[in-house]
Amino acid sequence: MKCSIYSIAVPILAAVGFAQDTPPAQPKQPTESTSPAATPTQDKKSSQSADRLQEMKTQTYSGTLVDASCAGSAAPAPPAATSSADRTVGSGTASGCSLSAAATQFALQTKDGQTMRFDDVGNTRVQEAMKTHKKWSDSVSANKPLRVKVSGVLNGDKLTVMSVN
Repeated sequence: MKCSIYSIAVPILAAVGFAQDTPPAQPKQPTESTSPAATPTQDKKSSQSADRLQEMKTQTYSGTLVDASCAGSAAPAPPAATSSADRTVGSGTASGCSLSAAATQFALQTKDGQTMRFDDVGNTRVQEAMKTHKKWSDSVSANKPLRVKVSGVLNGDKLTVMSVN
């Protein structure tokens, strides 16, 4: 009789005991600033790597889909545009780079005039979306602007595209 009580009580007490343990704390990765011989340049390097990690967040951008082959190189920028890199393009440029069915390189032009070129994978995703979305094909054929939402990671003026809607 004592044996059966112990065989029931011991597992129950063990389960209660293990359930109350807190998970072990994740050890902090040693940083270069924790060592006594750390220099200011080492601190700067670790903060730069943390900034680089922050930049890699996926964000959603909305704007007009344009042909990237002329979105800043062939079309002259209006006098109001203040950019030396193809990053900011005036609003008159989007109509000069209207989308065509034969386009293979795409870019997103936001309301503030910023143009973000798509990476190769993004270009392929847009081409596939053009085939599957009849409204998109109709808009391109009618020479109407195509407004889209793009999720991706911006690296300079190149947008690594995760999805296009």
